[in-house]
Amino acid sequence: MIGRQAVESVLWVGEHAPAGCAGVSPKAIASCLGDEYAALVFDGHSGFHPDALAAALGTLRGGGVLYLLLPDWDDWPTDHDPALMRLASWPQDAAAVGRRFFRRLRRKIEAADCFEILGGGVELPVPLAQVRAAWTLNPDQQQVAAAVERVALGHARRPLVVTADRGRGKSTALGAGLARLLKQGRQVILCAPSADAVQSVFAQLARELPQGRHLDHSFSWGDGAVRFRQAHEQLSDPQPCDLLVVDEAAALGLGALEALLHSHRRLVFSTTVHGYEGSGRGFLLRFMQRLREHMPQCRQVTLQVPVRWPPGDPLEHWLNDSLLLAAEPREASGPANPRYRWITQDALAGDETLLRQLFGLLVSAHYQTRPSDLQQLLDAPGLRVLLAQDGEVVLGAALLVEEGGFPRGLAEQVCLGRRRPRGHLLLQSLAQHAGWCDAPRLRALRIMRIVVQAPARGQGVGSGLLAAARAVAQAQGFDLLGTAFGVEAGLLAFWHRAGYRMARIGYRVDPASGAHSAQLLLGMSDAGQALADAAHAAFQRDLPLRLQRELGDLSPELVTMLLAAAPPHHMATDERDPDRVRLFARGGMSLADARPALWRWLLSRGAAGLTGGDELLVREILLAPATHVPDRAVVRRLRAKAAAILRLTGDASASTFSDKIKNRE
Repeated sequence: MIGRQAVESVLWVGEHAPAGCAGVSPKAIASCLGDEYAALVFDGHSGFHPDALAAALGTLRGGGVLYLLLPDWDDWPTDHDPALMRLASWPQDAAAVGRRFFRRLRRKIEAADCFEILGGGVELPVPLAQVRAAWTLNPDQQQVAAAVERVALGHARRPLVVTADRGRGKSTALGAGLARLLKQGRQVILCAPSADAVQSVFAQLARELPQGRHLDHSFSWGDGAVRFRQAHEQLSDPQPCDLLVVDEAAALGLGALEALLHSHRRLVFSTTVHGYEGSGRGFLLRFMQRLREHMPQCRQVTLQVPVRWPPGDPLEHWLNDSLLLAAEPREASGPANPRYRWITQDALAGDETLLRQLFGLLVSAHYQTRPSDLQQLLDAPGLRVLLAQDGEVVLGAALLVEEGGFPRGLAEQVCLGRRRPRGHLLLQSLAQHAGWCDAPRLRALRIMRIVVQAPARGQGVGSGLLAAARAVAQAQGFDLLGTAFGVEAGLLAFWHRAGYRMARIGYRVDPASGAHSAQLLLGMSDAGQALADAAHAAFQRDLPLRLQRELGDLSPELVTMLLAAAPPHHMATDERDPDRVRLFARGGMSLADARPALWRWLLSRGAAGLTGGDELLVREILLAPATHVPDRAVVRRLRAKAAAILRLTGDASASTFSDKIKNRE
């Protein structure tokens, strides 16, 4: 809903909100973002959700009051806390979940100057000083609004990057800048991980242009309009626009961001650097480097002044400290000299300095690191933590979880889609979606996170982490090592070098990462090796068909890597295909007539036939649907590329039929 501001003065987060309060469940807190309340009550009696607390604090206005309603310390949390169940994998229950996160949070509450401990487990912060009237743009925000307008109206190919910690008014500034463009009749497409993520932008548009019209994730005023689209939708079905804005850009994979960068002339990328939504620090380290390489005239603007609370606010400091929202790794200097060690969750909880380093490293390397991930790190049963350290510096880390060990009956129910026990993401997916019904009966270690800090990359630290994980898996009798991640060419190459092979790629693009989810396996036991071999062979066998259907939006670079891993030589071939390809290259066959031969030829050659760096053939032959008809200019380029590859690879072979004709001459 747009323009709803403090309809109720109190927001109650939890079940059973009393009359006179706006009530919302922890899971639905996103629906309140953009609203403001004079008081916030966070009821932890029916479950304590760290992500919901961090998000809810974003609705508390300057001068407002936070009440934390918690059970007595000795009883908190209880085994009946439903929020604990998400940390427990089958067959465990809430009793198996640790309490380290809560003990640490209690210490932070008791030590904070901004809290007053009242009877009955109620905590109350000292009221905050009012900053100013809401929604008045400060100089930082005015600078961003002007910069957004300049990108759309000034020279092309000069992207803008807007960064800010949470609570700095980034969405408000974006909305103000877009309102200026709407007044000039401009068309804007707004991308984000979800429509909820940009509701604050639309709310600001409504404040700036109260006569505008909001409908179905769009806002129009006069001839101008702002429309929300998922990034993958804009890539697969591009819509023209005067400006493309990618909000919370760090949530998207680098591949999706680079594709948007190359397909649009005027762009604004914005992201939260520290906040409950995740961290954009890794985005800054990786994407900004590539952006400056491609477009050195790009510009970066950072919002620094808080807009809702005063600078140095004690409650914001407590939140960042308690949930490690602003944790930073200790950067390495010089060549890496790592030692690898496994650390228990008890030892990690007892070493605040090490915990901050590790969590800061996780935050810096991955956008979607949230407060609940800190709770999982400390308390999830079965979680294993592997560190790569050089002295006191954490160079890298890997987080692993155990999967599998299902009885036969439960594995069959999973395969039929009738049961989905908590956890066990990898093996359950292989059973239900790929038909490997015995997979959940095996025991696997899934590498759920692996990260190496930027200065230490390329020095073998990541490979060392994988080697240490492999040694433990073998020693402890696991059948498989596996992983799942948003697939990109660079990441896939890393896992391929370690011997992992593709078992499945999900058909849907994850809106948050902008990529398909890949699942890779490495066999440890005979049974695990047999599954890894069979799953990879089935994946490669089905790949040609999938490329023209469910996986048609993969990048050509990724497709060539998949083919190079194991070209599908099993497919039916025709001895005359080389002749047909040469005829097409010389202009003697139409694309429609030559397409089957080109398709088989490219698949049989795999990436080896594309060493000229060409992507056109892959995109137009392997990935294009049957209904796609390229124009004449594209066909001419296809002929030239085919001829170039033939020359480059020395493919001068002739079919048996041609040989027989020549022998008669």
